Amino acid sequence: MRANEPHPFAARWNHNTHYFPLLASRIPPSADRVLDVGCGDGMFCRFVADEGRAVVGMDVDVTLVPSPSRGVGYVAGSADALPFADASFGAVTLAMVLHHVVADRALAEAARVLRPGGVLLVLGYGRFSGWRDVLPEVRDVVVHRVVSRRMQGWDPPTAKAEPSGTWAQARATAHAVLPGSTYRRLPMWRYVVEWRKPG
Repeated sequence: MRANEPHPFAARWNHNTHYFPLLASRIPPSADRVLDVGCGDGMFCRFVADEGRAVVGMDVDVTLVPSPSRGVGYVAGSADALPFADASFGAVTLAMVLHHVVADRALAEAARVLRPGGVLLVLGYGRFSGWRDVLPEVRDVVVHRVVSRRMQGWDPPTAKAEPSGTWAQARATAHAVLPGSTYRRLPMWRYVVEWRKPG
């Protein structure tokens, strides 16, 4: 997405949908089968579905899972016990899921169902833990005020939970479970983890 282009989720915007284009851009074209864990109403699934790519959305809340649409199917399931065989997907995404589950178990499950060479992408957030987080927190507030003026705020009907772990703990968990992964803190209270499975 170029800087002068309108945001694709400007009419249904929040701190999660803001980063959907970023997540989508990191899914390799070779990923012909994508799993979105904690898909909610399937918005991200539909966004990344295209010709030649099958997308599976999974959520523990069956009341949220929509009917299948072109290129997208949905199943009910838990992030810490994925109902899929090993090496089933070319990419796996978890957007704002880890603070609802046992994070290391969910990451290990996502890695299990990922094919060698596939990409795992995580969007999450952490708890404020003191002076080390002050400058990023100030940045988050400023960027939110600037960006949100151009968007129409949207609150999805999904379960909400505050993070129990700090930003540093989220980074440490990712690096422990996914050796070689990258962690980047983003503006507006989010981080992204990216990991390519060896092989």
